[in-house]
Amino acid sequence: MQSSDTAYPRFKSRLSQSELEEFYTLSDTELMFCSDTELMFCNSMTRSTSTRLGFVLLLKTYQRLGYFVSSKQVPNAIIEHIAAAVDEPYDKENLAQYGSSQARRKHLSAVRNFLNVKPFGNDGKALMRQTFSEAALTKEDVIDIVNTGIETLVRHRYELPAFDTLVREAPVQRVSANQALFAKIHDALTNEGRTFIDQLFIVGDDPRCVSSWKDLKRDAVKPTIDGMRDLLAR
Repeated sequence: MQSSDTAYPRFKSRLSQSELEEFYTLSDTELMFCSDTELMFCNSMTRSTSTRLGFVLLLKTYQRLGYFVSSKQVPNAIIEHIAAAVDEPYDKENLAQYGSSQARRKHLSAVRNFLNVKPFGNDGKALMRQTFSEAALTKEDVIDIVNTGIETLVRHRYELPAFDTLVREAPVQRVSANQALFAKIHDALTNEGRTFIDQLFIVGDDPRCVSSWKDLKRDAVKPTIDGMRDLLAR
């Protein structure tokens, strides 16, 4: 599964000038925030190990993606546009140094406060797992489960984790939810019902060498969780 298969935000491969201006130009409020913070750019330590450009990149790319990225992951067109907008030089070496600086770590906290978002910690992981587990009761496709998790995390103002984190956890919670559902169905069946279901898979003396289950599947639509519930409710 690729991130492009899901709702996981990512940079577009090509951006028009209107898109750059719409999504990566600072508003007056953002300009005031960036200009009015000593912690960000006014002390000598910050100016010598990072740039104002690095901070603004953090802010604007997070607003677009919902998670933080390094400058190496940002398309040149975005960096060049932001650099021109804030009248800062685009220096790749400075940006690389900024990426591992203490100033960047402080800026992460400042951006979170400004945007009112929370880091993806233990609470975020718990919410993700609970959401995946609940989504698996009504959705079968892992992509749909992942998308539900993304929507929930964003709604609760959490940073999105790495895409691989979502992709690894969604199938785990789907298996767990399905096993719980299967156990519930098994427990609800009588002995006669279990025997009947077992016999569906027996080929027996049928000259075609097929089971009754195969006959049922031949003309049936793809089984779904909702369909199983309807069958059990009859």
